[in-house]
Amino acid sequence: MGSEECEDWLLDSIKLYKDLHDFELQEATRVIQWTGDKSICIAGYTRPQNNEILQLLFPQKLHETENQGLCPERDLRVEHGGFSQHPIYSLQHIPHTSLLVTSAPSSAHVQIWQIGAEDKDVIQPTTSIQSDPSKETWTKIAILGGTAPRVVHGSQVNAVHITEIESAKRVYTLAVSSDEAIGSLSFLDPNTIHLCCLSGRQIIADVRRPGITSEGSVALSVPHGGRWCTAVKSENQDACAEIAILSSEGHITITDTRDIAAPLKCAKIKSPSAPTGDVMCVCWAPKLEGCISASGFDGTVQIYDTRPWDAAVKEVDALFTHRGHAVMGECEDGSAPRVTVHSWHPWKERTLVSAANDGSLHIWDWLDTALQS
Repeated sequence: MGSEECEDWLLDSIKLYKDLHDFELQEATRVIQWTGDKSICIAGYTRPQNNEILQLLFPQKLHETENQGLCPERDLRVEHGGFSQHPIYSLQHIPHTSLLVTSAPSSAHVQIWQIGAEDKDVIQPTTSIQSDPSKETWTKIAILGGTAPRVVHGSQVNAVHITEIESAKRVYTLAVSSDEAIGSLSFLDPNTIHLCCLSGRQIIADVRRPGITSEGSVALSVPHGGRWCTAVKSENQDACAEIAILSSEGHITITDTRDIAAPLKCAKIKSPSAPTGDVMCVCWAPKLEGCISASGFDGTVQIYDTRPWDAAVKEVDALFTHRGHAVMGECEDGSAPRVTVHSWHPWKERTLVSAANDGSLHIWDWLDTALQS
């Protein structure tokens, strides 16, 4: 956008946001993981080696209660930091611990890290877990916390394993022969895992049994294929888990664990271009009923209210669109920024953090009364 359009957007942002904070990182990140209500972990992915992995503390100004409007500032504080010899494509924090788990496209291992090792301000690698990366994609990971935390990891269906974090002992392997590439992995509960293949095929497996419990593909219910990834909404007691599946063609399908092949709700979002670099991201809002968010198609993060949707595929408008990265940033080669990752605050209803490939990091709290042009 031009300078005049940028100024107009900045003026309009006062009506759209409760808060909007713009930061610049030394390296672009494609991972954002909350380690507390005031801190996140990020990591670089653009260098062949010596990529930073950092725990950042938000400035105090972000915790004040009054409406501050637009607050450009550069005072994120590094609490802990270290370096990875590989670009980091996936990062998970083990709840209630100081441990991180990462994976990279060029590594045959899942790496475990200690935050603040030996009472220092460093993030230090500790143990590693053997992985089986495929040529098509890198190892996906998901964490199960608790007294004996575990990680499920794999890049293709016939190489999905569950490993204990502390002992590095492999406790489960999915016994199937398929070499389909995996788009995302999740724990549904301590005994059940969910896989979404890049093709849209979904698999549920019970770790107490060797094979597949159920499977299906919602990709067959939409006009186009593309690559797929998912977000699982944690199930409540006596309820099944909802699953949002996003395709690179801009289709979002919602199903649940009772029948993963039967779409409950479908929609086509307005995606100007296909994602590049496999940075699609779809997330459930943890504190807003029925809201999901999507990014990776351009320099925006789009939020949708899925409650009015039904099983018919229709193009839908976003409830809110964060355009800050596209408006305020520019990549070194002059191209428009593309959002690489976003994440909702664990308990603040409308607060998100998003990052783009130009190194920008935005923390924003959108207003539910905002009208999109």
